[in-house]
Amino acid sequence: MKHRIVWKWLGAASVIACFALIAAGCGGGSSGTTTAASGGKTGGKTFANFRIAYDTGIDFLDPGLSYTVQGWAIMWNVYLPLLGYKHVNGPDGATLVPYLAQALPTVSSDGLTYTMTLRKGLKYSDGTPVKASDFPATIERDYKIDSPGVGFFANIVGTDTIAKTKTGHISGITADDATGKITIKLKSPQGDFEYILATEFAALVPASSPAKDTSTNPVPSTGPYMISSYKPNKQVLIVRNPNFDASMFGGNVPSGNPDKMTIDIFGDAGIALTRTLQGQEDYDFYQPPNDRLAELQSKYANQIKVYTSANTFYYFMNTRIAPFDNVKVRQAVNYAINREALVRIYGGLATPTENVLPPSYPQYKKLDLYPYNLAKAKSLIKAAGATGASVTIWTDNNESRRAPEAGQYLQGVLKSIGLNAKLKEINAAVYWTTIGNQATKTQIGFADWFQDYPHPLDWFDVLLNGGRITQTHNNNYANFNDSAINAKIDALKKEPTLTSSVNSQWAGVDKAVMQQAPWAPYINQQGIDTFNSDIDLSCYVFHVNYQFDFATICHK
Repeated sequence: MKHRIVWKWLGAASVIACFALIAAGCGGGSSGTTTAASGGKTGGKTFANFRIAYDTGIDFLDPGLSYTVQGWAIMWNVYLPLLGYKHVNGPDGATLVPYLAQALPTVSSDGLTYTMTLRKGLKYSDGTPVKASDFPATIERDYKIDSPGVGFFANIVGTDTIAKTKTGHISGITADDATGKITIKLKSPQGDFEYILATEFAALVPASSPAKDTSTNPVPSTGPYMISSYKPNKQVLIVRNPNFDASMFGGNVPSGNPDKMTIDIFGDAGIALTRTLQGQEDYDFYQPPNDRLAELQSKYANQIKVYTSANTFYYFMNTRIAPFDNVKVRQAVNYAINREALVRIYGGLATPTENVLPPSYPQYKKLDLYPYNLAKAKSLIKAAGATGASVTIWTDNNESRRAPEAGQYLQGVLKSIGLNAKLKEINAAVYWTTIGNQATKTQIGFADWFQDYPHPLDWFDVLLNGGRITQTHNNNYANFNDSAINAKIDALKKEPTLTSSVNSQWAGVDKAVMQQAPWAPYINQQGIDTFNSDIDLSCYVFHVNYQFDFATICHK
């Protein structure tokens, strides 16, 4: 960037421009994300304790149950799947590599059989051997505990029975403990299956692990770290796994620099930022309050990293419940929200969107279906006979995602178009499980999505395929169930390669979904990582899926 920008508060566009200046020359884009990361000189720089100021968004610290950025950011260095990702900046971070497996899977010519072999000599953090049979037991445990990830494994032969009974074994997964061989048989080809094998839901835990939430009594781990203790909404202590040997992983899994990570959980973004800048914490996981962005730019520009991960923030509308069972009402909400106003709520660190997919995806084609039009929104509400309808908006108290403000904004908008709207704000730690439970009967609410893996199936199959709606831990908060769109998703799932033709079809799915308007997408958020002055940011690694990599940071 050649132009020199002098910082001052000039509104949303200028905030983006000024923070973009910090990121200039510090990284590139990819099909899954663009980052402001640089450096990555992470080897041989161990230190005693990395202190992290965390927000209240941890849902679980059980690999079978957690489905938040907060949980996965901790656990990807604790619980290892058979496959994983390179611990590097930029596009190469999306590269799949073998973790617990010796090599990437051998796939049969018909795309239905995946074969891997477990590395020899692996041990859990408690010293017990890792066995090939732990893999099928792990997936079976997911079903027994009603994991939000079970939909990922529905294409495995034999999962239909365990999905109903929560007992027994999955016939489509066989494991030989003597040889370490693991074989997985699918019902139909699945283009994203290797990515699914790299999720935390597939991270191996001992076959003896209890079929219940183990967040506060962590099961043994396979990664460079283990969870020593977890006090919800207070603190997490992460220590080294005494039985981890990085040399066994061919450089794919780093041993990590901090000997310990102390994660202090705060309910206030301002306190977290102040403690970090004053040196009481090393890193602030929170997004900084809007009124302190100028301070960060003017005084602490060399202590921050600006990034753009693959994300979409949106309002979901439950298509099963009035008034949002009427497409006119859902379209009215899309016309009524002023996305530029929402960008300002996020301190200017965002771009407006009407798409499901983020713009960094090659399948993205910008939609302009719902330009801001309050009069049209009011007329649609009237035409739907919904004027005066009672609506409860759900949101959480997470300031990092500006969820309270986003909920308040929506409440004002819905009132302005003739709906009788009230706001219900709950704790972020239980928000997703609450709105993901059909018994809650949420009508409309705040949501966001950060990619699990860089493939459109992670958006449309997980979030909008009616065939994956569940009673609990439901990720399709809109309960969107369109048979034609379901069929298109299922057909594209079988495509092994994302060709230009396939990408174009995914763009068509994005448009078809938004014409039905189960969501009102509004921004793709940018983020800021803030550190104290003792941290060496030449070691900073921003991962395309897991964001800032705690394990690879180092002190000056």
